[in-house]
Amino acid sequence: MRRHGPRSDEGSVLVLAIVLMAIMLVLGMSAFALVDTGQQRARGQRERETALNLTEAVLYSQGFALAQTWPGNAAGGVAMPASCSSAAAQSLCPDPNTLAAGNSSSPASANFTNVDASSNVSWTTRIRDNGGTISDAFVFSQVDATQSGTNVATGAAYTCPGPCKWDANGDLKLWVQARAVVRDRARNVVALLKREQFAESFARNGVTAGSFETTNSGNKMIIDVTGSQIVVRCPLTQQLCTQFAKASQVPGIVVHDTAYPPAMSAAQIERFMAVAQSASPSTYYTSCPASLTGTVVFIDLPQATNCSDSNGATYNSATDTGIVIMPRGTLSMKSDFFGLVYMANGQNASTAVLSLGGNAMITGGVAIDGPGRLNAGQGSGNTPSIRFDPRAFNSLVSFGTTGLVQNTWRELPPN
Repeated sequence: MRRHGPRSDEGSVLVLAIVLMAIMLVLGMSAFALVDTGQQRARGQRERETALNLTEAVLYSQGFALAQTWPGNAAGGVAMPASCSSAAAQSLCPDPNTLAAGNSSSPASANFTNVDASSNVSWTTRIRDNGGTISDAFVFSQVDATQSGTNVATGAAYTCPGPCKWDANGDLKLWVQARAVVRDRARNVVALLKREQFAESFARNGVTAGSFETTNSGNKMIIDVTGSQIVVRCPLTQQLCTQFAKASQVPGIVVHDTAYPPAMSAAQIERFMAVAQSASPSTYYTSCPASLTGTVVFIDLPQATNCSDSNGATYNSATDTGIVIMPRGTLSMKSDFFGLVYMANGQNASTAVLSLGGNAMITGGVAIDGPGRLNAGQGSGNTPSIRFDPRAFNSLVSFGTTGLVQNTWRELPPN
């Protein structure tokens, strides 16, 4: 048997194997590190995308809240928080329960339920008017500054102490800034949102009522519906359905329709109430108002209440009309009014719901729902008490959603 000497090199195979294994181990570890880095980058990108998607959802959710309650006057600005957050539900803010599962008391009902949005999630929003130094761009250093200028709707000068959280300049636009953080990855966006006007339908009748009567025995015209008509819901057989002394008092067309629908739906009434509440100054009243001037005057009173206007004043104008809405109660007028008077007659009375006294005149139209009765007295001089004017119907608008103003969406630095 041959013996190998101590200087033999046959052990080099083992050394070579160890070297190769070391090289393979290094390559394997490098590949593992590369894959791990790629996974971390993919995860980071996914978390950033989730953060951006959540941020946009928060922005539009805040827009939806604004559509429900638009801060159109200083009182609305006081009610609007300086900022909204995911920490707790707040009035006029996005609802945390409907956004990220990590902020929701019912995670399954949230819109963002993936693993990234299930924990370590937060968001905030800010509402600011687009006036002063932030009229053209949302500048963080100026968002809480005092704003001043001219209200485009009223032409009056205004000063809005900072932070200005309501539509002080009256252009129906507000900056909405939203920031969301998902697993320590922040995204921050801003956009200008505009309150969209909504044209409302309203039957173009000079008078709509359950019944009517004139309280004058002379020859003068009391109800002039030239270009329109009078619609009553009482049947021809009903005694005192349409009571007037002479044909000259009501020379227009009188239509009897017992199934004639209400002038407005409940949803329309709600929209107009929101318009009055957000007007600057507010024209939403829970007591009889001293004035009926305004685009929308909403008088929200118990059904047994009667408001009596005996000022002999003039409300609105032929080129700047308005509408008075009373869901319940009755109204007596002795003034000149340009626009529409709508009595929803929630009490379902068949007695007089709207009474026009001596020298009262409505230029526009009158609508009374249900069996409610109209009492029309004698207007001033040779003028009628009610004169149909189509212009009062042309500008009848409320507000719908809030929409994004084109080219105003921007992503801001995350911090």
